[in-house]
Amino acid sequence: MAAEELGDYLRQCSKERRLSLRALSINAGLSPGTVHNIINRQYMPSIFSLNRLADYLSVKRQYLWHLSGLLEDMDYSEETSLSDPRLKFYFAQADKLPEAARDLVIVIIKAITDHFPPSKTPTETIPE
Repeated sequence: MAAEELGDYLRQCSKERRLSLRALSINAGLSPGTVHNIINRQYMPSIFSLNRLADYLSVKRQYLWHLSGLLEDMDYSEETSLSDPRLKFYFAQADKLPEAARDLVIVIIKAITDHFPPSKTPTETIPE
């Protein structure tokens, strides 16, 4: 259902701006095929693609993440906190980095979490 909402939202935005979906794609810096596949739910859009669309449409990136289903089953509220103080410290430091460096941090974290899914992470193999 979430991907359907994203496709509907992108169609609506294109219509309101009197843009073809091709023009929306190009203006957002994406290939027309990418936006076509997102709208037709042929694959889950990448964060990069969602961010490019959000930036072009002047909406919060998290809004498109939500519409795509990326944020399902995750708590991103302001009240959510990290239980490990080391993570708090390093994420606070990473938040001050230039955008390109923060993007690199995110890529690294994604690679680690893809390799060690949270439910299967053996704590004894992760160095302190």
